[in-house]
Order: sequence, then C-alpha cells, then structure tokens
Amino acid sequence: MLSQNVASDSLFDWVVKDKGGRKTMALLEKMDEIVPWNEIADELAPVLYDGRGVGRPGFPVHILVKALFLEMWYGLSDPELEEQVLDRVSFQRFLRVRNRTDIPDETTICRFRGKLAELHAEAELFEVVQEMIDEHGLRVNHGKIVEATIVDAPKGRKREDGTNTRDKDAGFTKKNGRTFHGYKAHVGSDTKGHFIEEVIVTCATTHDNKAFDDLTRGETKAVFADKAYIDQEKKRDFRARGVFWGVLDRASRWHKLSMKQWKDNNQKSSIRSSGEHPFAWMKRTMHFQGTRF
Repeated sequence: MLSQNVASDSLFDWVVKDKGGRKTMALLEKMDEIVPWNEIADELAPVLYDGRGVGRPGFPVHILVKALFLEMWYGLSDPELEEQVLDRVSFQRFLRVRNRTDIPDETTICRFRGKLAELHAEAELFEVVQEMIDEHGLRVNHGKIVEATIVDAPKGRKREDGTNTRDKDAGFTKKNGRTFHGYKAHVGSDTKGHFIEEVIVTCATTHDNKAFDDLTRGETKAVFADKAYIDQEKKRDFRARGVFWGVLDRASRWHKLSMKQWKDNNQKSSIRSSGEHPFAWMKRTMHFQGTRF
C-alpha cells in the first residue's frame, strides 16, 4: 500500500522522482523554495493583461516567468528552451509540466518577453528575483569579471533592385585578422563564472571598453578583465575606492612587462578566465553561434 505522501502524487511524479541531473535538480529545487513564483505571476498578470483577459496567453503566467529564468540561467534561446524542456526531466519538473501540450512554444515565450519589455517590467522582474537569490546567499559577491564576445549576424545579399538584406543595426569588426559582421555582447559575471549578472548588447564596431563603466557601476570588491580594458585613470579611481584592479597589464613596444607584472597577470588570468566559461558553454555546448534577421 502506498504511503499518504506517495498517494498524493501522480504516477508521473512518482516515476520521475529520482530523474534529472543532480546539480540541475538541486539548483532548480532551491529556486522553487526561495522564489514565490505564483505570487510574482499574480502581481504581473493585472499589469500585462486587462481585466477582460484580452491578450492573455494560453499558458499560466508563472510558467512563462519561470521559462524566462531558465533561459537566463542556462543561456538558452527561445527555440533551444522549447527543445530542452521537451527533453529534460529537470526542466519539466521545475515548470510543473507533464504533457507536450503544457510546454510553451518559442513564439509564446517570445511574445511574453516582448510584452514585459513593452511595459518596462522585464528588468524589474529580474532584479527582484536576483535580490531574493542574494538574500539566501546563493551568490556571494567576490567581484566582477568583464568580458565581451562577438555574436555573428548574416551579412545579407544584394537584391535585384540594389538594396541589401543585411541587418543594418549590426556592424563590421576585425579580430585576429578575421572580419566579423554582427553584434557584441558585453557581459559582467561573478568571479566563479556561475552567474551572468548583466549584459549590454551593441554593434560589433563598439570597443570593448565602452561598456565597462556600466557593467562595473556599484562594484565594491574587485574587477577583472583582459588587456583590452586597460585604463590608467580608471585604475587610479578604482584603487582610490578600495576596489581591487584585476585588469591585465600589457607590454608595449618600448616597455616590457616586469617579472612582478608577469606573475600578477598569471594570477589575474586564473580568475578572469572564468568569464569565458559562459561563452564557451553557449557557443560550443548549446551551439548558439549567431543571430537571425
């Protein structure tokens, strides 16, 4: 005879109880424990949709909110999220979905995000949940790593009338002798490479250093970055505020690095390199290589 707890669950819950990756399940169960998803959804619904329910999606709001956070935590695009939820038991349990028809498709998720952005509610939503995560000590601030990566966009083709299908908001840049067309994602992450805390997207022609101030605003511990972010004025300012300056030193034609600078660079690189991990995971594991226009 089944116990009372087991009997209250469905057959599906009982079968998948021990399924799913251990680390993923531990994180998502913790998120379910500390974040009141239903309450957040109840507050968002009246703002997003009028009293008659016009425009209301065919899925519960709390599922769509959770879906957005899965995308952020695991670096997924809308199509990738739909595929991952269909394939991963841990994601299904987090969203509390059981059938294929319960899983929101990529178009639904995209429209929901667009509605949040239209009402300027997206940034506030992520900030509120992030504060809850910080309050429970899941993210401890030991500093910030600043990195940038190029996101390819189609170069387009010429039409018969002389116009071009190229994305006009994207730009061209050169790196290591290669020409790229697309955007640049400027990312601020924690020193373990576990949390992407902020992303600023510009065209590819924008220099890496342009987003540095916005990404490090309010930082009180340390900043780490590669040689592209060298700035002596910023270095003096951060040190004056008691913030560790972890930007790598760069040798010039006339001034070679001293032995101390060389050793310091090695120590800083051991931390800074963690900022590359989210890019490697998204581009190599998830195969998110570029944008569509």
